[in-house]
Amino acid sequence: MSKRFLSTVVATGVAAVSFVALGPAGTAGAAPLVCEPGYKSASWTSLDKSWVITHAKQINIPKSGTGSYTKTATYRKTVSSGREVTGGASYSANWVISSMDAHVSGTLSKAGEKTKEKSESVTFNFNKPGVYVVFSGVKKASGYYTAKTCNSKGTGFGKKGYGKARSWSVQAEGAVKCTESPKKGTAKRAAKAYC
Repeated sequence: MSKRFLSTVVATGVAAVSFVALGPAGTAGAAPLVCEPGYKSASWTSLDKSWVITHAKQINIPKSGTGSYTKTATYRKTVSSGREVTGGASYSANWVISSMDAHVSGTLSKAGEKTKEKSESVTFNFNKPGVYVVFSGVKKASGYYTAKTCNSKGTGFGKKGYGKARSWSVQAEGAVKCTESPKKGTAKRAAKAYC
């Protein structure tokens, strides 16, 4: 191998090494993208769904009075849809409810809505005599949230906010006999509190 060729190879090698070494140095200071700028996210804890009886009335069906009847259930409780901010940045109630909706089964009512606050008519087939509770109720969803927003560069999350929210889905009505033992977690079981 001639001295001239060897010098050329060595020089080319040094140039290549220098080029490789200098390449990454130009991008080393750039932070990686971790989220889409402006993207909002929420995590939920203590998320619960349970029946709340909004209307109920106890009635007595005599032996000669069985059959299908429409009875009036008296207003008892209101369930409203909304959120409370307990700290940090404030996120809109509609966005918070929409986020909770994605974590529970059933479509939740929009923020600001509430259950009826007047008596309701309930039709039921009373096929046995006894003491009953006619009722109307909803499945209430509630929980605590931690919300955050991706920054304008997409490099991390900020604007954290905390709070709790509630809403409801699935309305049910009917009657429960006070001597029954309804399954736990059902509307009838919740209505037995008015026996």
